Amino acid sequence: MKTPVMIEMHIVVMSRILPTHTLGGMQKQCMDLCDGFTKNGHRVTVLTTAHQDGIATEIIDGINIHYLSPSRPERYSRAWSRACKLKISEIHSETPVDIIHSQSLGARGVLRWADKQKIPVVSTWHGTSLTEISTFFSSARKSPRYWHWLLLMPAIFLRQYLSMDLPTRRASDAITLVSPTLEKNMKLFAKNKVHIIANGIDIPEGVPSRDNRETLHLLCLGRIEKEKGMHHAVKAIAEFKVENVKLDIVGTGPYLDELKLLITKLGVNEMVSCHGRVEDDELSELFALADIYLMPTTRQEGLPLTILEAMANGLPVIASDIGGISGVIKNEEDGVLVKPGDVTELVEAIRVLKNDEDKRLRLSTAARKTIEDRYSKERMVDETLAVFSSVMQGVKQ
Repeated sequence: MKTPVMIEMHIVVMSRILPTHTLGGMQKQCMDLCDGFTKNGHRVTVLTTAHQDGIATEIIDGINIHYLSPSRPERYSRAWSRACKLKISEIHSETPVDIIHSQSLGARGVLRWADKQKIPVVSTWHGTSLTEISTFFSSARKSPRYWHWLLLMPAIFLRQYLSMDLPTRRASDAITLVSPTLEKNMKLFAKNKVHIIANGIDIPEGVPSRDNRETLHLLCLGRIEKEKGMHHAVKAIAEFKVENVKLDIVGTGPYLDELKLLITKLGVNEMVSCHGRVEDDELSELFALADIYLMPTTRQEGLPLTILEAMANGLPVIASDIGGISGVIKNEEDGVLVKPGDVTELVEAIRVLKNDEDKRLRLSTAARKTIEDRYSKERMVDETLAVFSSVMQGVKQ
């Protein structure tokens, strides 16, 4: 989609979480879009939750970021919604806002204000409360001590869907989805305003050579939550104790301590390295070192950026056949899909690729081509700006 010629806009982006809070795909996509908007000549202001270190404002690559208090980092709250309304009113009085870009529920606290000011809202969705319900059931433990959660959690998600998701999408002038798998959950109040805009990434030049390596390196990357399934990767590598196989885990999150306990319990401390959060240069080195990328998630993912990054770096990917992942990977053509939560199937997929270097090379080449053809950052930015332009023209009419 070609971006129409546009005058400079003041875009206010609202997101509960950024890369300055924690590592993750949604927050990286948000900042990649902001970077693209500024490079296209637009003014970008970001409103987000409080910074862990108490920073109130900062400018990153020309992007003005406001960390609003009182609020908890990464959390939606009434206090944050009130702070957003006060801040955006102040900003609008100084430099009029042309459009609000909401990352999922980011703008829910200013929807009425935006309507009164006749400022259009475009919301981008990576998932919904309904997909969270599906994720919960796919990963919930079925022992009696957890049965009350099987009743309580779906009720909590359903309440969020009715009180937060639906009002936000109904008030949005346009909705963009990172994966077509989310479209069926967006039809209510949004049937004629949905646009599918797949995530995009910066594509590195070339891929490293991975020939004749003695040790097979596996890589997992992302926020460490139980639903992300990294414990399945740890259990899988335990089946290769007498072989030259290593696993690198990159990221932080609430499940990290339990993951480390599992690594010790299974006796794979020498095989598994937890790197925490790393800088871009070190991440590039880990991508170059890796031979296979694993994403054994049980979450209903929209379109995980980490898979796109791995494929762009020429890595064959073994991932769960769930959510938007199967919209990216064609099984046995540019990656391998396995049943979510099935460690046995994961082990077998790893073993096949470990023993078949030709297949690894074939999947690597095909994965790289998939990214080059469909998932560039420039395309993502251009298509999003085209939606903004269309919405702005509708407001003027």
